[in-house]
Amino acid sequence: MGKNVYNLIKSEYENRQKKAYHSLLKRRTLAYSKVPLLEEIDRQIKISGIKYTKMILQKSLPSDKAADQLFKKISHLKEEKKQLLEKHFNDPDYLEIKFYCEKCRDTGFTVGSNGVEKCFCFKQQYIDNLFTQSNIKLLDRENFSNFNENYYPDIVDPEKYGIKITPRENILKIKSRALSFIDNIDNPEEKNLFFSGPTGVGKTFMINCIAKELLEKGRTVLYQSSPSLFNTINQYNLKFQRGEVFEDTVYKSIYNVELLIIDDLGTESQTAARYAELLNIINIRQENNIRRPCKTIISTNIGINELNQFYGERVVSRIIGGFDLFKFAGEDIRVLKKLSENNKLK
Repeated sequence: MGKNVYNLIKSEYENRQKKAYHSLLKRRTLAYSKVPLLEEIDRQIKISGIKYTKMILQKSLPSDKAADQLFKKISHLKEEKKQLLEKHFNDPDYLEIKFYCEKCRDTGFTVGSNGVEKCFCFKQQYIDNLFTQSNIKLLDRENFSNFNENYYPDIVDPEKYGIKITPRENILKIKSRALSFIDNIDNPEEKNLFFSGPTGVGKTFMINCIAKELLEKGRTVLYQSSPSLFNTINQYNLKFQRGEVFEDTVYKSIYNVELLIIDDLGTESQTAARYAELLNIINIRQENNIRRPCKTIISTNIGINELNQFYGERVVSRIIGGFDLFKFAGEDIRVLKKLSENNKLK
């Protein structure tokens, strides 16, 4: 891991912890001021622990009996405290510290079956720092809660749309498959997704919907445009050929992240090396997927029938074999939204 990246992440986690404790202190000050009995209860909880520890050390009470009394005493105090918080703040956990990530308590690490390991939030934070071009910020508005099938025509027109069903039926079918993909990402048999279709028919929106859901489930996601992705690989190759000393964590992330999204495939510069790189990415990720989640989504304006002209038979064969292919169809949604906004202003 790059030292600068690590220091940035470490600083972020330190800031998160400071904010969490500062927020708790503010809530505690307010609570004690508004309900003085809460401060007295917290004091009694502390005193109880000290009192029963002293009794055990002095052997004036058997340890098991002391522990039982202490448990009952503190449980009673905590229950009284929760009732007061519920009554005055509508939150029984109002005086509990609230972390950005409850799983690791904003440390970046958790204890798993293999000992201490990086939390999923740490892994995602790392990837976000490495790939600053990732459009993760779009996910607050491009997600399934804002999905609207009414933007897609409810008429059958194979000549115009290139599909035998209505664009609305088609997008609902794609949405259903996307949800299945999310639910079954751990299944090695679950195929990758290949989205094709003209500009403005919702390919990137659907991708962002999937990314949003997986991020909320604690999965790592890397979203890159095709030109940016291949430029990263090209820079790695150039440094390697020059014999430069460098860290290859950026390059490795492309092959190891749980979901790699390659958007706008075909907009990168067309060279023979790019074809080989794409084939390499697909092959390695599919091999990795046998042991752990390593899925890929590709989006392009190029139809599957045209791919052979751009990337050759071997690449197309791997895509057809390892991806479920979906064609997006309909009107340009951006144009429809603009027209709708203009009509509202009239």
